[in-house]
Amino acid sequence: MMRWNLLTLGLLLTSMSYGQNVCGPKALQAHDATPQNHPSHFELSDFGLQGTGEASHTSVGTPHWYSAAPGPRSAILNLEFGPLFPEEAKPAVERAVDIWSQSIETVIPVNVLAIWDSLSPSILGQGGPYEVVHDFDGAQEANRQYPIALANQLAGEDLNPAAPDMVIKIAKDPSWYVGLDGQVPDTLYDMVTVALHEMGHGLGFIGSANHNGNSGFLGFQGIPFIFDQFVEESDQTSVLDYISGTVTLGNVLESDALYWGGENGEEALDFGRPRLYAPTNWAPGASFSHLRENSYPNGDANSLMTPFLNTAESIHTPGPVALGMMQDMGWNLPPVLCSLLDVVTSTQTACNPLTNTYTQVLQVTYENAPETGNLVVNGVSFPITGSPQTVSLTNLTSDGAPVDVNVSFSENLDCSLTAPALFTAPESCCVLLRLAEVNPEAKTVTVRNVADCEGGLSGQVIKSGGAQAFLTDLLPPGVTLAADATLTISWPDWPDNAAGGDLTLHDQVGAYDDYVQWGTPGNVGQVLANIYNLWTPNTYLVGLPPYTYEGDPYANPAEQGVEYWSAVPFPCAILDMTVGATSECNPLGNVFTQELEFAFQSPPPAGDVILVQDSMVVYDGANPWSVVMTLPATGEAVDITATVMGDPACTATYVAEVMAPEGCGCPTDLNNGGFVDVTDLLLFLTDYGCMSGCTADFNGDDIVNVNDLLIFLTSYGDSCN
Repeated sequence: MMRWNLLTLGLLLTSMSYGQNVCGPKALQAHDATPQNHPSHFELSDFGLQGTGEASHTSVGTPHWYSAAPGPRSAILNLEFGPLFPEEAKPAVERAVDIWSQSIETVIPVNVLAIWDSLSPSILGQGGPYEVVHDFDGAQEANRQYPIALANQLAGEDLNPAAPDMVIKIAKDPSWYVGLDGQVPDTLYDMVTVALHEMGHGLGFIGSANHNGNSGFLGFQGIPFIFDQFVEESDQTSVLDYISGTVTLGNVLESDALYWGGENGEEALDFGRPRLYAPTNWAPGASFSHLRENSYPNGDANSLMTPFLNTAESIHTPGPVALGMMQDMGWNLPPVLCSLLDVVTSTQTACNPLTNTYTQVLQVTYENAPETGNLVVNGVSFPITGSPQTVSLTNLTSDGAPVDVNVSFSENLDCSLTAPALFTAPESCCVLLRLAEVNPEAKTVTVRNVADCEGGLSGQVIKSGGAQAFLTDLLPPGVTLAADATLTISWPDWPDNAAGGDLTLHDQVGAYDDYVQWGTPGNVGQVLANIYNLWTPNTYLVGLPPYTYEGDPYANPAEQGVEYWSAVPFPCAILDMTVGATSECNPLGNVFTQELEFAFQSPPPAGDVILVQDSMVVYDGANPWSVVMTLPATGEAVDITATVMGDPACTATYVAEVMAPEGCGCPTDLNNGGFVDVTDLLLFLTDYGCMSGCTADFNGDDIVNVNDLLIFLTSYGDSCN
């Protein structure tokens, strides 16, 4: 139920909507410039609300209880315009009347006369009670002047029905904004604000203090205003304790230290007392009867009753301080009904992949909450702690959908507020990712969802080589991953670290989720990976990418570490040859023996045959691998070539790293004919198979066989002279 339905008093005002209507010298000065004079028992000051000429670009909206829709009002304010008031400016003044009619209560209508007039330069408006009266029936304080509008309420009757209760003057010379939306252009003044301000003076926001340059004065016809009664110094000394017409009072009025001492005005602030405008040089029409400008600057909810107004500034509310001061002087305010004013979002956590839920923090602003019961937000109850109140909605389902928020009080269901689509839930994160394959050379990462449901990848991050990327930035929008499914993601900006590096996967919710390290130890993520029990320090994969996870991703505890990963083996390569001992020349075959040692990368399997020079040797699986070769003694450098027969690409040649000793005879010249020829061959064949003391046993292994034949053939045709 809306607030105004509960109010029984009021004037039905029909609001008129205006756009950005400009009412300035050209638009409004066409009216007769002749001043409009009206009789008054209490003359308006020659000064009033002053325009600064500076733009502030601030706007304070209407009170939360205000409604521009037609309906009952808590106060009746009858508005009469002077005969020269421009038609296009009237809706702005009517809006100001309507705001006051919903901010105070009346039992006797308040009659307002609005005049269009020429005022002093920079003065935007003037306003005050038509008259002040004292010691009438119903007066709450004796010997105090009351503005006639308030006196009528306390007396319960119109004490002067033939006259208006207040007069406000709007200056005709400034450039005006007469729209109702508060969006005031740079060079214009807001007429709603000026009219609202001057009506505040007419209702009683006005004191009787004056100053003649030395002495201070209080009272009209010797009697202080009801406003004066609540003005005090910082030590709570009332200004009425000083004698009017004295220098002492004059100093107090120029002390810049005057405050409002009324209970309701003080309660309108979170701390301290309302501070009044009391500059060290008396400002006629501004000092004493306004709030202090510096205490309630542009944009403050209590800035309406300060003495200055900027262009591009609007204030469409009396403000809680001014209303509290009105209440202290005797005005009744409408009942403060329970009202849920606003609900706004605060922090939102990321989706938790373990539960696919998140937490949303909200701030709820309310007024006059029930004294019992709870604040209820989307069905969740919270103790009422005071406005604004922060609440946390937990375990909300992450589904990427907009969320409506419904707020109410358990003991007053009519006091409620609905905010459609106030926030949007995070995308579903029902994923728990593990690395399935990492390829720094191709710059791709394959992940597996080991959760039991499908979800999005929001918040998932990969890091490597000091760089990081969100998976959602590497994928088209809306990509999800089903349970047990894998997804290969390309990361073009992955730093070049295929020779040695690491990669971390995590979701920004808690600890690292997965890790792998290759080529070199001690990479950037190793320390945290060790802390989170994902990787043992100084262990790393040896081999070429891609690196593939071979463990059980669903194991509990998780199988993580170098032992659960595989790499593509490096190709077989002969990395080095070390030359060992070299024998002297053996005259039986004019040969020598050479010890050699070969170091392999990814050696061949044991049993494979390796061809070293022209000899085929069975590999025994050792690395490094040692072999003794029998070679001709030529006295020259020898090139050594080794080739794995099962992998011909695994080969190496070492040039001139072995030096053969000088030759030592011609043992193959079996007939000593000076040449190794066919005759010697026939003799060799005769000795073939001999097993002891054999002439043709050139290599000294006690048997004449094919190895001796090969030695013979290498020297066939040689001259032995």
